[in-house]
Amino acid sequence: MRRLTKKTMAMGMTIIMGLSLALSGCGKEELPEVSVPSTEAMNSAADIELINTEGKVVSDLTGEWVDPAVNNRRPVAIMINNIGEAMPQSGIGQADVMYEMIVEGGITRLMAVFSDYSGLEKIGPVRSARQYYVRTADHMDAIFCHIGTSTLADSELASSGADHMDGMGGIGNYFIYRDNSRVAPHNAYTSEEGLNEALEVSGFNMEHGLGYEPMFSFNSKNKDIEGGSPANKITTAFSAYRAPWFEYNAEDKLYYRFQYGEAQIDDVTGEQLRYQNVLVLYAETYSVDGYLMEVCNEGSGEGYYASNGQYIPITWKYASETLHFYDANGNDLMMNPGKTWVTFFDTANKSGVTFE
Repeated sequence: MRRLTKKTMAMGMTIIMGLSLALSGCGKEELPEVSVPSTEAMNSAADIELINTEGKVVSDLTGEWVDPAVNNRRPVAIMINNIGEAMPQSGIGQADVMYEMIVEGGITRLMAVFSDYSGLEKIGPVRSARQYYVRTADHMDAIFCHIGTSTLADSELASSGADHMDGMGGIGNYFIYRDNSRVAPHNAYTSEEGLNEALEVSGFNMEHGLGYEPMFSFNSKNKDIEGGSPANKITTAFSAYRAPWFEYNAEDKLYYRFQYGEAQIDDVTGEQLRYQNVLVLYAETYSVDGYLMEVCNEGSGEGYYASNGQYIPITWKYASETLHFYDANGNDLMMNPGKTWVTFFDTANKSGVTFE
């Protein structure tokens, strides 16, 4: 359980040396509390369109109308393999929010955040944890799901007390299965049935607790960005051989995802991944030990927000156990309702992000 119980437990624990080394270079600092409107206040805003919304609330993750039970339930955040041998991935098109960050060897790994994974018989391939993904899941009060860890992720999980399910442990027998048509370690998957069985025996609190604050703020309806610059193509070149991109489709006002020279497809639906919002957030990124990476995602920094073919500069700040986003005037960033892709990108490689 988050916010009260696990944070209190974590205070009495000794931080493992490897994690201390990782965090010491991030320049993490205590930041002032940020006042964020409550979910109740957001949902009762005067400009919310009240059409076919009886009995529903605005989703904290997408800004769309959903059943209260879905919104009150803590999401699950699942580590996703993202190398060529793992393509095509399964079930991730249903995720509300997708994260991408670099891992060792210049490749990236994804984390798919679901408020609703109903109907999915195959989600994955599931992959091992990294400490900055553990923190990212915690920012959304999500239950973190993975198979295996790194030494730094072990330290983060132990010191934070984060609610998580490891497919390598006993609980993994409930939610992980292997697809024998693929070669390990690219063949581990989960499903609605497996997740539900594992969560039932986990003992985790399944609803948001005291102190929970939503990460995003949303417009009541889709709005064009005022004063933005063209963003018909967004490229995030992590390296010379790792340069995924998005292409804007003006007909449906969505960003379509490409990588490895082709469309990124969810093989459950056969459809290309696509998003209403794209966030690119700059953070200090470095190798801790010459191999394992650190992404300093609990501090503050600059970035960009793109939607409807336009982008604007923004800033981000970690406070009150989550991230907050601001426009150039220091106001809360208001995003369009829909799914969001978030990329954390190395501050030292800003030229790797291009807008066309």
